[in-house]
Amino acid sequence: MHSSIKTLAIILLTGLLTISTASLASPGDDPGKAHIVVTVNGKDINEKTLKSYAQQRGLPPEAIDGPQRDALIEELVNRELIYQHAVSIGVDKTPAIQAEIEQLRINIIASTMLNRSSDRFAVDEADMKKEYESRRDELSSTEYKARHILVAAEHEAEAIIEELNQGGDFSQQASEHSTDPSATSGGDLGWFRAEQMMQPLGKAVEAMKKGTYTKTPVKTDFGWHIIQLEDVRSVAPPPYDSIKEQIRVGLQNRLMENYIADLRKEAKIEKP
Repeated sequence: MHSSIKTLAIILLTGLLTISTASLASPGDDPGKAHIVVTVNGKDINEKTLKSYAQQRGLPPEAIDGPQRDALIEELVNRELIYQHAVSIGVDKTPAIQAEIEQLRINIIASTMLNRSSDRFAVDEADMKKEYESRRDELSSTEYKARHILVAAEHEAEAIIEELNQGGDFSQQASEHSTDPSATSGGDLGWFRAEQMMQPLGKAVEAMKKGTYTKTPVKTDFGWHIIQLEDVRSVAPPPYDSIKEQIRVGLQNRLMENYIADLRKEAKIEKP
């Protein structure tokens, strides 16, 4: 099989020719002004179509100007020939194909409406900075420095707590009794945020005072834990520039959700 035909067959079978809204022409585009790269039975295929096809293939922009250009054009020729033949024998008129085309049409129009480049969902720098400032406390965090001892049975943990109550050294007890790998460093867990810890360990740490240890064992799927909280520190929020795109996406999603919610309020939705 000719390489371009084989490649096209694979693409068609794997669905890579699904139309991508990212490659749709904008309202101001004029396909007629695009440079024609090939004509198949009177049907022109232009540079814009070639670029869109390469993008759908997941190829980098330079592929259009490199040695792959001719191969891409040949694939488009083959696609057009298959399409023209299918139309000539009425494949496009079958109910199944018509239904599929209608679904694609709906998806393309709806997706284009929600395209983040739309003015409807545009977010400017002032909006993002305002959102950042309003969430500074939320973006800030508290980190904890702790040690822990892990044992298999509750009575073992209770016996260790009794040793600690008698003035035992936490690091030494961890080194001697803990089954966790951190035993080699006296149970040191380093710095962490409470949400990074398995629950209920995280909640237990949040409730502790610096310099104390848990007076009752904390149960997890791994066994029974004794925790010692050594220090607590506040962590400043990340710099605005490092998360501005996350903020942009979050604000745009909020606008989209509000837009859809408004449409649903005005709609008559019936379920059987």
